[in-house]
Amino acid sequence: MELINYFDLTGRAKKQYSRVLEPVSRKWALTQNELNVLLFLYNNPQYDRAADIVVCRGISKSHVSLSVNNLEGRGLLRRFVSDDRRTAHLKLTEQGRAIAQEGREAQRSYFAELYRGITQEEVDQWRRITQKVCENIESFDKG
Repeated sequence: MELINYFDLTGRAKKQYSRVLEPVSRKWALTQNELNVLLFLYNNPQYDRAADIVVCRGISKSHVSLSVNNLEGRGLLRRFVSDDRRTAHLKLTEQGRAIAQEGREAQRSYFAELYRGITQEEVDQWRRITQKVCENIESFDKG
């Protein structure tokens, strides 16, 4: 059986994804990480902490921290400290949401092109296979 090289596939997909988002980053003078933070918060309202971005997106803690500070300084997001003062929650401002919406449109066009010619049944099958691969990857850490 010929296997798919996930490393090459993922690397190529990430590179093209960055190219698609580059015009939005350039227009708003944002780094790729800053735009990724805005998009993460916009697309995942249930996750509103810097730690969530680190875990879910795999961006280093230092890059997330720097991006959050820069975005807050530019008025694109606000940080709200919880009552116990141990957790900071992040919320996009109106301008931050507008930029994220523009980025979301770029994401939509990227994924539409990525999945062009692929049926919903094939997408569902790919998801199931990918989930199994992810579970196998996680088992490396356990064993």
